Amino acid sequence: MKHDLDEMIKINNLLSFYGNLLTNQQKEIMKSYYVFNLSLTEISSEKNISRTAVSNAIKVSIKKLNEYEDALKLCKTFEEEKKNNVKNIKIIEQLEEKLKNGIWIINW
Repeated sequence: MKHDLDEMIKINNLLSFYGNLLTNQQKEIMKSYYVFNLSLTEISSEKNISRTAVSNAIKVSIKKLNEYEDALKLCKTFEEEKKNNVKNIKIIEQLEEKLKNGIWIINW
């Protein structure tokens, strides 16, 4: 299975929010693949299951994680809040700079 960096980040975020909703076996396989970057062969050897079983577990887990996100939108909400916080921090920094320079006029 091939995956790019954006996909890995997305899956890791989904695992952070919804990983505990997967079965222990699914969670361990996903962690081995996406966090520890083990190959399907390495995981199948470690778990004593076929590569096909590992691949299927990953596909099913990804589907479940996406379904949880579609229903609950925790990752999306978190990312939006993070962006809002960055904007607020920039506004605060601008205000602090204006106060340091003795300019008290606030442009909203």
